[in-house]
Amino acid sequence: MSRPFLPGAALKVAQREALWAVSKSAESGRPVVRYGVGSTGRWLPDDPAVLTALVEHVLGEVLRYDAAHDSRLRVSARTWMEHDRRTETAAAALHIHANTLSYRLRRFGTLADRDLTSTGALTEAWLAIQAAGAPGLTD
Repeated sequence: MSRPFLPGAALKVAQREALWAVSKSAESGRPVVRYGVGSTGRWLPDDPAVLTALVEHVLGEVLRYDAAHDSRLRVSARTWMEHDRRTETAAAALHIHANTLSYRLRRFGTLADRDLTSTGALTEAWLAIQAAGAPGLTD
């Protein structure tokens, strides 16, 4: 007996992954991104409800502030972390002044209630940022 094919479900997954790739490419300035590349995923649970709870717990205020003010705090913090916390390099990638990025990082830390100079807080923020980028979660 053959297994039933679910084109609607498969199409939804493909659409989420494609939208994720397009948003990551646009935000990073890279012409090509690969879905699922990176080791962070192994530290995050597969359960969307758990991921959603993590994102809300750590980034909820940041996401609401971004939505209300178009401030790009989450994108700024993620880009800074992706550039190994090199403010000048991350600011150049974001096409903003380093002082603007520093302000955004302070605002992110305040809203997330996380001190980004603390390894634990930085790690928690990084995992939440990665979870927020999961297909269908916030993008």
